[in-house]
Amino acid sequence: MLRHRLPGALLALTLVGRTAAAWQEPKLGADWYEDKVDLGFKVRSPKDWQFVPASPLEPNMIGRYAASNGQYVNLGGEAFVLVTLYLVKFDRRSSAAEPEQLAAEGESVDPSSSAATDVESWMTSGIDEGSRWHRVAAPVDLKGSSIKAKTSIYEGLSARGRTEAEPKPVRAHVTEFELAPDLFVALVGLGPGEKKWRPYEKAYEAIAKTLQRIEVPLEPRRADAGLDPRALKQKKLEAEVARSPGWSLYETPNYFILSSYDDKQFIEELKTRLEGIRAVYERDYPPARARRLQLAPETPDVGVAPGGVPSSERTSITVDPLELARTSVVRVCKDRDQYLRYGGPLNTGGYFRSVEEELVIFDDKQERGREFTWGVLSHEAFHQYIFAFYGNVAPHSWYNEGTGDYYYGFEYRNGKFKQGPARNRQDTLVSLIGEDRHAPLRDFVRWPKSWYYAVGKPGNPGNGKGGGALSQPECYAQGWSLIWFLRTGAGKAKGWQESWGSILDKYLETLLETGELDQAVDKAFEGVDWDLFEASWLAYTR
Repeated sequence: MLRHRLPGALLALTLVGRTAAAWQEPKLGADWYEDKVDLGFKVRSPKDWQFVPASPLEPNMIGRYAASNGQYVNLGGEAFVLVTLYLVKFDRRSSAAEPEQLAAEGESVDPSSSAATDVESWMTSGIDEGSRWHRVAAPVDLKGSSIKAKTSIYEGLSARGRTEAEPKPVRAHVTEFELAPDLFVALVGLGPGEKKWRPYEKAYEAIAKTLQRIEVPLEPRRADAGLDPRALKQKKLEAEVARSPGWSLYETPNYFILSSYDDKQFIEELKTRLEGIRAVYERDYPPARARRLQLAPETPDVGVAPGGVPSSERTSITVDPLELARTSVVRVCKDRDQYLRYGGPLNTGGYFRSVEEELVIFDDKQERGREFTWGVLSHEAFHQYIFAFYGNVAPHSWYNEGTGDYYYGFEYRNGKFKQGPARNRQDTLVSLIGEDRHAPLRDFVRWPKSWYYAVGKPGNPGNGKGGGALSQPECYAQGWSLIWFLRTGAGKAKGWQESWGSILDKYLETLLETGELDQAVDKAFEGVDWDLFEASWLAYTR
């Protein structure tokens, strides 16, 4: 089962920048959550709470409601619980053939994830907020409900707090509704246990009693058979927006943008930048090259975006990659809090996870500035673009992330992107080389990702001169500098050899043909005098 993501980074953020909210139960709001396109129900939402959709791969969770800035209730000592209302589905109507049909339509299918069939299995193995969940009383009928429903109380232990925090009791009010044969929906409301629980229980019960059925027009899946991949994706996203309060759908020729951010100027610039930087990708990685794609059943090798976020994974592509590339999805969260609740790791401004088929960002203008956001967009959009064509290929990290950072540095002026250095990496590189701590290039180009992405702990041998392992930012900086050197050094770098100009192309071509990382390095750097190459790189970088 794919466990939904409620990152512990949220608590760290709360503890360093805020104090936990005074505990207060949710209140019944005037607005409704409505699903008129699939499951057929509506329920009143908690007052002033935001809706956050579930991950595209989450098999059970529809979404969740939480207070605008999160509501962490102190349970005593250093233990907390995030007050949340989950909407969960248990839909057993789908045919056994649906996964194959989804794959044929270009949708993600994760064979490792399986949906829970009832709320009991979801609570005991699918929910990350809290641990050791168990039912403390037999289910009872929900009085006053217009639909057949059973209510249970579950208890568990807090999973949030300082490392040394003693876990405290937390509770969940769980109501499961039978909407139709083989179709159930559950509301799961979390709150503190013990003496603080009773007001939360009453509040969640009041919300549960408002759930009603909505008639949904029957529309067989075979009606979609004649649609192309972009039309299929558009239909799917329109349905998602229809049942996601506060979210809107925008389009460009190659992208779909899901957004809960109400800054229209930002959205318009985002649309222009996406198409503009894509034109740069297409120049450097012509779409016609995608025709040479060779699928190789390799184990997924996950790339990492700035801050340690998975960015690209191997998979099988079952539709024309040129068409698939025109269905790219970018999700824009309302703010940092929503970004973190959706699954964005702390200290990042965006990420691309290929298995979820979407790039996720937010406008970080309040902290690191909007230019940082635009740089992250250019970096992650490269991963998204290249994955659509070469999804089964996972390059070495110096190539993969170094190229992403190469595009991070592009400057947008007068409606066009112009090449420029990635200043965030350049500054780190100055110290790294100044202290003679860089890794020898002949070794660096073969480093596995576990060395490249080591976060604040030894994982790679550094340069063997006593400087210790390189940190993740230092690896990123050296990776960017190598790509920058190979793409801009011709005619400028001292000692430049003409053959070096084909290194990047040879690397990718060999990787596409063989699927072997070592062979790609061997072919790309065949005949290279490493001492001369590194001396030229160092001089150019300095």
